[in-house]
Amino acid sequence: MQEIRVSPIPTKTPSPSYLKPTGDDSNGGSDEDDNGIKEEDVIPAESEFRAASIYEIYKVLQCISLSSPGSVFVVRNRQDRKKYALKKVECQDESAAVIAFFEEMELKKLDHPYVIRYKDFFITYEQSDSSVYINIITDYFPDGDLKQWINEFQETKQVIPEKAIKKVLGETIEGLVYLKEKGLIHRNIKPSNIFRKKSGTVVLGDLGVSTIMSDKRTNTRQTFKGSVFMAPEISMQSHDEKSDLYSLGGVMLNMVTAHIYGEEEFYKKLGDIKESPETLNELLEEVSHTYSKSLVNIVQILLRHKHNTRPTILELIKSGFIQECMASVDSTQLDKRSRQKQTKATKIYSLTETTDALKVLEYIADTIDHESCVAEGLSALADIVRDNENAYKLIDQKARNLISLAMWDNIFNKDVQISGCYVLSNLVTFAKPDDILFSPNVVTIIHKIMTAHEYEPEVQLAAANLILALSADEKAGHLIVQLGGIHDILTAMRHSRYHASLNAICCMALWSLAADSENLKVACKENAVRDVCMALNTHKVSPNVSESAAAALISLLLDDSCYDPFNELDCVGNLIYAIHLHTKNAKVVKNCCKVLATVVQANEECAYRFLTSAQPEDEDPTGIATIFAAYELHKDNAMVVEGIVRLLVELASYGHYGPM
Repeated sequence: MQEIRVSPIPTKTPSPSYLKPTGDDSNGGSDEDDNGIKEEDVIPAESEFRAASIYEIYKVLQCISLSSPGSVFVVRNRQDRKKYALKKVECQDESAAVIAFFEEMELKKLDHPYVIRYKDFFITYEQSDSSVYINIITDYFPDGDLKQWINEFQETKQVIPEKAIKKVLGETIEGLVYLKEKGLIHRNIKPSNIFRKKSGTVVLGDLGVSTIMSDKRTNTRQTFKGSVFMAPEISMQSHDEKSDLYSLGGVMLNMVTAHIYGEEEFYKKLGDIKESPETLNELLEEVSHTYSKSLVNIVQILLRHKHNTRPTILELIKSGFIQECMASVDSTQLDKRSRQKQTKATKIYSLTETTDALKVLEYIADTIDHESCVAEGLSALADIVRDNENAYKLIDQKARNLISLAMWDNIFNKDVQISGCYVLSNLVTFAKPDDILFSPNVVTIIHKIMTAHEYEPEVQLAAANLILALSADEKAGHLIVQLGGIHDILTAMRHSRYHASLNAICCMALWSLAADSENLKVACKENAVRDVCMALNTHKVSPNVSESAAAALISLLLDDSCYDPFNELDCVGNLIYAIHLHTKNAKVVKNCCKVLATVVQANEECAYRFLTSAQPEDEDPTGIATIFAAYELHKDNAMVVEGIVRLLVELASYGHYGPM
């Protein structure tokens, strides 16, 4: 594969059939040669388009958008079989295309976690419209862009959490600072050019090349939506970093007003701000009731109408609020790439010893910046911890710190996090109060794991298990909650409502954390009872969820403010049904009876529901019949009998309901 992808401009070219999806993308089939290229996808022999042709290297899978100034396609590289994005941009003429090509080649040198990677560039001529195009191959982001994410909130009129906005701002600023260091300007910042990874991390993409951006032919085709984020001065002067910051301000305004304005209405508002800057003050006054003063002020600063009143990027990052946003970014990833380059030649090797804990730890230390190696090492360590009950003695405080560091350094690798959480959870069992496992160095990583892998239930399960293990220590439990642990647990339950094992562990973690009165206040504020009731309703057939959900409710219902969702979701009925389904399970019966005794004492509506069916025609078991059946099975179990007797005593106080 050649380094430079300049394709000769032929006098005659075939129709651009590569712009059409070619159907099934399977690897099999007899029509594929030894290089993985299907015959029907190769340009005919008579074509003059032969030098490192885009046709030969990439296969177009689908069209994402057909628009001006650039259309976008998903392509697959025939050599590495990976998917990439192809953007076709029309140039004014052949000479402009060549200039743009060499400008784009400079972008191949970019290497930063929050800036898109450029893979390839091609120049092509298409006879159908007599146009010259530059074809840009970049990373492909199947999870979409910031525009799509914002649209979800606009459609539901929901507020984007300030925490999420600060994360986007911090990562974007990190990317812009890197471009500044490289002497580059983005020129085209807008939500559709900020891409999202599955983890939620954003990446600055589609950097505008000066030759293309100043191309009058393409600019005249620029839509209002495409230009509305550009700074007011662009019509009179060229882009600079302050112009980029105005565009970033537009993106921020888009996010903070997502619950107020739909897409079209927002574009009009942003256009109005350019014409009448005082409009911005009115709009920000409206959002100031939802977001912090610091965030609102930054939006106002970025959207200053006069170019000379806006800060430079280096001035901006001196702001305390921006420093806070950047501090929330995973800065370990920013140094990691340079270390990888330094160690790649000498520090990557295979793990040959998988039963010696010390050898495995040495391997992790040597390869800590290479996530596949770290994943292999932590997986081997997890096997050792599982098979050798005395392995914890070999993993001293220094080694435990190494494990947490390896997890921090490879935060986006789910295999690293699953194995790492498993190892740490097992080590906690034998840890003393002064163990490093209870320190902020370890505890703070849990929040990072759960936010980085928000939609990965296996990772969430491993992290929730670690929370459950650590929460036995009072100080660690407080720190977990202070760092947003309860919110993270509830988010995991909401995203994986039908994952029984995850819901069971999350409920147990809530039970453990909410045993502390300060943590209980946070849990009630986060409306944890609703999510626990939902889990019980969804997984009544699971004894593990029934047991753990009831345990969580024992702690949560100590706060009187939690009863509204409890009654609304008929949790009394679900507890009765759980006892009915799992009558033989002593733990389920005991926990459910404890909850029922607590709620009938505190809430008359709960007592009435226990004694009656939800609806007259319901055939669901009633409370009295259910606990009597459970009593017959467990009358020799003192803990179960105690719960049942307490429940009956509380019910006896409601004599006006009639005989039981």
